[in-house]
Amino acid sequence: MLPTAKIINDPVHGFIRIPEGRVLTVLNHPLVQRLRRLSQLGLAQFVYPGAVHTRFAHALGVMHLADEALSSLSRKGANIPRTTWESVLIGALVHDIGHTPFSHSLERVILPYSHEELGEMLLRLLEQEVGDLSEVHLIWQGQHPLPFLAELLASQLDVDRLDYLVRDSFFTGVQEGLVGTERLIYTMTVHDGRLVVEEKGLTSVEKFIVTRRFMYWQVYLHKGVLGAEWLLRRWWAALVQSEETPDLLLHLRNAEPKEALRVFIELDETRIWHWIYERAESTFPPLRALSRALLWRRPYKVWFLEGEKQSDRRSIWESTLPRIARPWRDWFWLEGEAESQAYLPAQGEAIRILFKNGHLASLTDVSPWLTGLSIPMRKPFVGAIPAAWLESLLR
Repeated sequence: MLPTAKIINDPVHGFIRIPEGRVLTVLNHPLVQRLRRLSQLGLAQFVYPGAVHTRFAHALGVMHLADEALSSLSRKGANIPRTTWESVLIGALVHDIGHTPFSHSLERVILPYSHEELGEMLLRLLEQEVGDLSEVHLIWQGQHPLPFLAELLASQLDVDRLDYLVRDSFFTGVQEGLVGTERLIYTMTVHDGRLVVEEKGLTSVEKFIVTRRFMYWQVYLHKGVLGAEWLLRRWWAALVQSEETPDLLLHLRNAEPKEALRVFIELDETRIWHWIYERAESTFPPLRALSRALLWRRPYKVWFLEGEKQSDRRSIWESTLPRIARPWRDWFWLEGEAESQAYLPAQGEAIRILFKNGHLASLTDVSPWLTGLSIPMRKPFVGAIPAAWLESLLR
């Protein structure tokens, strides 16, 4: 365990230790402090008003759980050098620095990269200011000589998922997200260099997988949340298509990759909400309407339908449109697909259970009833801004 520099009181985990040295330096860096201005669940607050927690709080929680796990593993005999311990905590703390504003809503929209790819780029930028982070790179890329460290931060049972499930459950009030993080961490151990779970933790792992399925359909892919996220994406498309694109975005669009990265980190939700507010009186009708819809909470209403039922729903909706909305109808209608997969053993990341007799088995071999949760669940949907709202949104 590293020496403590300060203590932070967290509503989910209680007291979180911030180790002295480079972990504290990284915590105070602007790239990490930017996470205070990024919400963890984007516009889920349209459905769950308490879901206003930040990526910064989540990052602290992930670092805390990583620290707890390293402490537990070291007590069980894992030899983790001090510098490596520090690198794991830094890797946990900055694992989300590549996120766009509003969580996943604008991922690959602002720039054509995933948040993981942007995170790697920003980690190199951070390295220029805080010194060598090569061990963090190795852990992130799964190339560290101690492979269980990468699995601790990114796998089917990692500290990232453990924190966001309990944190999102706490702030949304959805009780189905509660999992026993202490029990899961306590039953983790290292076997042949890989992270495994002891037999006594099996039921906790089973609950963890089921919990992910519940949270996806009750929170992350809730119809109201989908409608709000798509509203933001459509607003962004209208902003880019209009003649009112902010100078910062024009600069971002034309900048070289390195400069684009520096412009990207200037984007946070405060700035985007300001743009939304300004464009509530836009001369481009779709942008004006979508800006007001965001400010007044008028998201797309979503129905899980497919085939002819989608066409029928559109026909009904179009028949009630006010005259002012008809030229712009495509902006206010959407079609998409929601997908959830609670467990991904087919990707070579199976959770492994270690029995007292030394036998090691895959989770689905031990609990075959979980196999169904490894099959993607897809739900096609359509959405529309209700016609009754469009008159006031467009006038």
